Amino acid sequence: MKRGLTFAALTFAAYVVLSGLVAVPASASSPAPTVRHGPRDAKRIALTFDDTFAPANSLPALRALRSLNSPATIFVTGMYANVYFDIDREIADGVRAGLFEVGDHSSTHPFLTKIPWSLMLDEIGAGSAAFTQLTGAPTVPLLRPPYGATDSTVAEAAGAKGMQYIVLWDVGADDWTGLPAETIRDDVLKNAQNGSIVLLHLAAAHTYEAIPAIVNGLRARGFELVTVSELLKDGRRFLDVTSGTPGSSAILRLANAGYMSGYDDSYFGPADPVTRAQFAKVSVLVTGLHTPEVEGAAEPAFLDVPPTFDIGGNVAPYPFDYVQEASAAGLVSGHTTAGGSVFLPHDNITRTQLAQILARMARSIKGYPESTGQSRALPADVPEHAAADVRMVMELGLMTGYSSERFDSWAPAQRSHVARVMSRYLDLPQYQEPPATTTTTSPPPTSTTTTTAIPQPTTTTTTGPPPSTTTTRRMHPPTTSTS
Repeated sequence: MKRGLTFAALTFAAYVVLSGLVAVPASASSPAPTVRHGPRDAKRIALTFDDTFAPANSLPALRALRSLNSPATIFVTGMYANVYFDIDREIADGVRAGLFEVGDHSSTHPFLTKIPWSLMLDEIGAGSAAFTQLTGAPTVPLLRPPYGATDSTVAEAAGAKGMQYIVLWDVGADDWTGLPAETIRDDVLKNAQNGSIVLLHLAAAHTYEAIPAIVNGLRARGFELVTVSELLKDGRRFLDVTSGTPGSSAILRLANAGYMSGYDDSYFGPADPVTRAQFAKVSVLVTGLHTPEVEGAAEPAFLDVPPTFDIGGNVAPYPFDYVQEASAAGLVSGHTTAGGSVFLPHDNITRTQLAQILARMARSIKGYPESTGQSRALPADVPEHAAADVRMVMELGLMTGYSSERFDSWAPAQRSHVARVMSRYLDLPQYQEPPATTTTTSPPPTSTTTTTAIPQPTTTTTTGPPPSTTTTRRMHPPTTSTS
């Protein structure tokens, strides 16, 4: 899947979780929706550029955008990215500066509507994948189909490759035909409106000359220039997290609290897997075990998680400090080798491992006993060594299986899964010992007999049996109570 290729090469130490989308069959994904513009109720416009070749034109265009501090979305083609390295570097610099984002424009620029399904899957995502492999810079899951050619099959393939949207346009200046800069400028300024997506081409002969007038002209009319991702978010925290979907509230809760973060301001990557080091960080943040001081640099717990240093010579917190803290708290453990203990920080954490760490968190942080005392059947694929932990987290409502037979024990835990179980953990009350069962029984009461002498009337004769001279009051013992 696209993100699996584009983000795998990155090291974002400041982020809680990284890594790419796992490939999914088309039947398990939704078709990518097609957009031609953003919301029309805000004065925002996205400039987009295709055709990353012809350095004599493309490089000045990119530098013009950067000099004007203008955001832009650039759709890259693999066959060009593999040849024009100067253009790649210039785009990557803009990405790292926070101005540009990079979407996909296929591998070889074919009509996607005219090729077989298998080739379509090979083409989609390959352009942005090549770009990241060459530069290490991240890309976004947006597809600009070559020639704007798309249909329902392309949408299905795009969805299967993890694309969030197929991005077309509502303003195109036909700059690729060699039009002069003034004509390009006038076409854009005349047709741009709220929410417009403008199509231009880096390699076009005169586009770089038109960029300053376009940017300044749009801003003079009150338009804010943004990337396509920012345009389409329309008030959402993340473009790929839709309100009302499973896990969305948990994702936003964890992100807003600073326990998890997105890849950037627009993408969270709900379906992406989580590595062991990344979850170590989440676990110590959620449990409150993290401290600002980096400790233990002289004695790493694991051979494969050594301390690293920033340019100031200070130990970088991620991943070293977070893994050290999680290990010291007994939340994570490693594997013993001949040379020492290793943690395998870049391996994806499985659902079984997630359940085991959650159980440790419930016991050591929230005080729950080794067993809840309940007994429930577990899905058939839960391994014996993890049975007690999986049973505990299921009984506490922290995790569930997919069916009575399937827990997906060895599947990678996804970012949305982690957000949901961490949110449930935050809501899990601290364990309270149930009050001891006591039985209180009062001793049987003693019957009390009171005898009172009744004076005989002096003037009245009483007939019939004499009145009783004994009054007996019986005390019933209290009902046995258990508190």
